[in-house]
Amino acid sequence: MTGERRHCGGAPVIQRFMRPGASSSLIVEHPAELLYMCRAEGTQSAMPRAMHRHDDRAEIVFIREGQGTHIIGGHEYRTRRGDVLIYNSGILHDESARPEVGIVAYCCGFRGLKLRGLPVNHLVPEQGSPVLASGEHHAAFEGLMQLLYDQVGQGGSAEVCHHLLQALIQLVGRLLERPELRLESPGYDLGQEVRRYIDERYAEAIDLQVMAQRFKVSPYHLAHRFKAAVGCSPIHYLIRRRVGEAQSLLINTPLSVAEIAEQVGYRHPSYFNTAFKRVVGVTPGGYRKRYLSG
Repeated sequence: MTGERRHCGGAPVIQRFMRPGASSSLIVEHPAELLYMCRAEGTQSAMPRAMHRHDDRAEIVFIREGQGTHIIGGHEYRTRRGDVLIYNSGILHDESARPEVGIVAYCCGFRGLKLRGLPVNHLVPEQGSPVLASGEHHAAFEGLMQLLYDQVGQGGSAEVCHHLLQALIQLVGRLLERPELRLESPGYDLGQEVRRYIDERYAEAIDLQVMAQRFKVSPYHLAHRFKAAVGCSPIHYLIRRRVGEAQSLLINTPLSVAEIAEQVGYRHPSYFNTAFKRVVGVTPGGYRKRYLSG
């Protein structure tokens, strides 16, 4: 962008012109379709959303205020004001605010996006960081998210919402141009292998000893490597994986609490209720009631 200062009637007028040939690094083969906008704050943000994923959509989250801890794709991130979080479809993610600080965040859900070189509903490549600092673009992200949220809430024009969403995605593209935003790509990582094992078998009766025998290492070594890779203990991750799946079932199905408990790996509903309340802060029934009452 270039700028030129002029004067009209004594008042300064600043004109800015696009650079010749300026273009985006994102090549959109199919545009995204907006599904929803959410804003979380107060008691809503204090209620963690444990491990879950969306196979039919992607999400962009903007943290307007506060701090939290997010596990995305098996990596733990300490998140803060101004961070932009990208959840590609199919990527497990876990969200919790720091209790003493809380979080105010916008979430934009969309589907159908196809960028050149990436699968459908993927905004960042596999080795790209899903947590981006908005930096000098903070005000732009906040403004776009608030405008989208207001337009959806007020029944705004679908066309307006569509173009605002495309602008938001292109703004994310500006952040992705930073060359340092790459995750390391190691070879064999025991911690990540154990994480994948838990993700596939979370509903089974597994514990640290069983996993250690499976990977032919000591329980101590397995727990140490897992925490180094993921950021928490294997058992903590297993519990949040089960609770996250239970939250999705409570929200999206009419299954009873007892049926959900068994489906996510708890043979005794009382154990399930205790684990769920420890993670989320309310009982499964209380969570369902609060969520559905909106």
